[in-house]
Amino acid sequence: MTDTTEAVESQQAEAEADGQDYVLVAMGEDTYRVIPQKQWRISFLRHLNEGDFEAWAECVMHPEDAEAFIERDPTLDEFTAFSKAAAKASGDSLGKSSGRRR
Repeated sequence: MTDTTEAVESQQAEAEADGQDYVLVAMGEDTYRVIPQKQWRISFLRHLNEGDFEAWAECVMHPEDAEAFIERDPTLDEFTAFSKAAAKASGDSLGKSSGRRR
């Protein structure tokens, strides 16, 4: 088992133990349970930046849904729409920084 796999499993177990809340995000006819964006860890975003969509899905989705998402193998357009829907369901807007204002 790799360090990444162990970390993901640990985070999933922690989320389950804490009674993790999920938002529901649709892609086509399928619906996935996703952790609200404001609860994503920096490591989850690092997976996205590195193009490791499978590791990202395993971190931010319910384990059963991550497996289905990976098997679906969405197109980039589908993933972009899914990401925007996840942000909206989380009460956030994708790509908007809440950084300091002058």
